[in-house]
Amino acid sequence: METTRYTVSVVMCTYNGEKYLREQLDSILTQTYPIFEIIIQDDRSTDSTFEICREYESQHSNIRLYENKINLGFNHNFKSAAMKATGDFVAFSDQDDIWFPTKIEKQIAAIGEHDICFTTHLRGVKQEESHLVSPQYTFLSNLFQGFAGHTMLLRKEFIQQESSWTDYIIYDWALIISAHLGRGIIRVEEPLNWHRSHEDSAASELHRKFYPHEKENTNYEPLLHGPSNYFKLQRKENWKKLYQHIYDHTDKIKFPLEHKTCKLLLDEGKWTSLIRLCFICLKHYKTIYPDRERANKTRGVLYPFIFAYHNTNYDL
Repeated sequence: METTRYTVSVVMCTYNGEKYLREQLDSILTQTYPIFEIIIQDDRSTDSTFEICREYESQHSNIRLYENKINLGFNHNFKSAAMKATGDFVAFSDQDDIWFPTKIEKQIAAIGEHDICFTTHLRGVKQEESHLVSPQYTFLSNLFQGFAGHTMLLRKEFIQQESSWTDYIIYDWALIISAHLGRGIIRVEEPLNWHRSHEDSAASELHRKFYPHEKENTNYEPLLHGPSNYFKLQRKENWKKLYQHIYDHTDKIKFPLEHKTCKLLLDEGKWTSLIRLCFICLKHYKTIYPDRERANKTRGVLYPFIFAYHNTNYDL
């Protein structure tokens, strides 16, 4: 099949990213697959980020640069920028990663009829010392967490539907849930970008916001604090909205396990429901525990406690 007939829009949201921005833009511009357009939307940076982007825009006719009138935050910024895309497919980009040359080429070849194609990736402070990130992506596993937006290629018609987005969980996780309820997800089993770990990243900022005095974890802390944290999470409005939404859009025939699991997750403060959830995680530990290499029955049965420990997914 001649895949180059499809156009690809890259959507990059920037905010105070001057340190690594040039490397990322260069890695996008040197992709082996032609990039139809690069949409950069800056969220009121106070450093030289916008000036760097304007320099690149002046040198490359496929770059379209926008600046928000007010700071939207990364969730709303990505949604707003995605609605400007005109390509057949859309790839999200962070401002501080590096894409490997064949990233888009291999994702275009793999996506088929799916809503999302994503890839494994490398993560670390230095590329040569990075480790492979190969997250689970079954619907059951994605009830608890998603995977990185910077690894995704998505259909434009999918991401430009209002129903694909929610504003109360992180944007990439919301799109993952919507894709499971739609045309599904596929993965390229090859790391195609390097996610640079550093203290100024959005993920690091979010964790510091909600856990400013976090101490170093010990092995027993998730088990010790996990149950109480789980019941606290159940009281959060975003938790209730998310799992009620999934419960309402699944049924016992097409999604029996996910439907049942959401019912347990919504059963607030019930030890019996939590124990039943632990047994579901035990039975499906190979496809639910986030780190496939470390998955075992002990981590499976304890996963609700591990998952609940210092969880910020419902705090937007």
